[in-house]
Amino acid sequence: MNDIVAQVEDWLAHMPQGDFEGYCGPVADDFVLRLPFMPPGLPNEFAGREVAQAALQSSAKGRATLVFSNKVILRTEDPDLVVATAQAETTMANGKPYRNSYVIFVRFRDGVIVEHTEYLNPLAVMEAAGD
Repeated sequence: MNDIVAQVEDWLAHMPQGDFEGYCGPVADDFVLRLPFMPPGLPNEFAGREVAQAALQSSAKGRATLVFSNKVILRTEDPDLVVATAQAETTMANGKPYRNSYVIFVRFRDGVIVEHTEYLNPLAVMEAAGD
């Protein structure tokens, strides 16, 4: 698949669970997941495909499937960069609801995802994770 907007649509369905194999395209071995607004004390960067995938799979164990909705996915002037806005929600293992808004940048290199940077509200993360 060479339409990067369609690829990002599929990526957002699989990435939150760390389901890189279910995604319709390749993910680079040097893939980097960046989460700049994570709450203090939580990691905000995962370098390497296996490291990032393991972090996402671990996160997915603490909640139901994270589902993105109201997605707007746009090409940028950079032919390898897509920007998306979306809302997402799920239920945490502790029973609390989690809802957040996102701005996401996905970078490709030769049709392969190499970087995912996602901006979100850290207060929503802390509220949902609290006891």
